[in-house]
Amino acid sequence: MARQQNQLYIGTNRHIAALDPATGEERWRTKLPGGGTGSTVSIVIKGQYLYVGCHGHAYCLDKRGGQIMWENDLPRMGYYAVTLAMEGAAGATSQSAVAAETQRRRRQQAAGTAASAAAAT
Repeated sequence: MARQQNQLYIGTNRHIAALDPATGEERWRTKLPGGGTGSTVSIVIKGQYLYVGCHGHAYCLDKRGGQIMWENDLPRMGYYAVTLAMEGAAGATSQSAVAAETQRRRRQQAAGTAASAAAAT
């Protein structure tokens, strides 16, 4: 069996992609279902799988081709950035991206609350 080449995995705006780290050439791309635009994506790599968190959902993808193996909509946990961790796994969650996403959502909520209050008066 041929050895799997290294890949660079990126996650942004509800997409996961694998790039050739030497050339930047895209090998595959998967759009995650649901969620809003601009959603923060976190990735944990373990064995042949990518475990992904995005917009209040958890996913497992086959890292060779990006196929979604399973999805969990994390009922009653909200639609926020998802931070992942697994013993013995390699991960990538930008804490600044999570903080920025949280701040953006708070601003949206505050704007919505202010608009509702203005309409009520």
